[in-house]
Amino acid sequence: MKRFAHRGVMAHLPENTMSAFNLALEAGADGIETDVHMTKDGELVLIHDETLNRTTDGNGLVSACTIYELRAFNAGIRHGREDKIPTLQDLLKLVQDKSVLLNLEVKTDVLRYEGIETKIINAIDASGIEPSRILFSSFNHETIHRLKRMRPEIEAAILIAQPLFDMVGYLRTVGADGVHPHIDRITDAEIKWLQENGVPVRPYTIKTDAQLERCRALQVDAIFVNDVEWSRKTL
Repeated sequence: MKRFAHRGVMAHLPENTMSAFNLALEAGADGIETDVHMTKDGELVLIHDETLNRTTDGNGLVSACTIYELRAFNAGIRHGREDKIPTLQDLLKLVQDKSVLLNLEVKTDVLRYEGIETKIINAIDASGIEPSRILFSSFNHETIHRLKRMRPEIEAAILIAQPLFDMVGYLRTVGADGVHPHIDRITDAEIKWLQENGVPVRPYTIKTDAQLERCRALQVDAIFVNDVEWSRKTL
């Protein structure tokens, strides 16, 4: 069962920052999960929300700012430290020579960011990172459909917060490979059914010992955790 550092090691450092990503590497995470948005001038940046308000000392939409403007904000303000909003290129450069996996959650479920899929593919191609180390996910399943058509060799998963009817059939329709379900919104029977049909299952976000043990017992493919060290010690 692989462990993905959810937004880096966000339990201890500002989420979606280079500090949190570096700690994930130090903690021995199998993968790093991050969220991809696009700026006003077409740069791919790593931040969870569509707005700057919660995680930085800025306000307003990420998409209303240029990359130069975003660099002026502090993404570590809630932790009393200085951290910039990184670009996707920053993270790709960090992991380029590592073996760690990279889960890119494409945040097109609220804002559509026209052309973001092409820009992500181009960034990955330019990095030289093997497609087998990349995993796409999104709550916008049209985005997943587009990405799979563009790069069928890169694994892609649908994110779901509620049950879906006939998930296996739905995956075929979308063209997706796996399912990333909310841990509390999927039953053991549904997980086993997906596994029996060869579908990778990676629940999010595992925060308690009971959730961790449940995933271990079900032998899911991977989990998303805020604290990689905690998950290692608990297991």
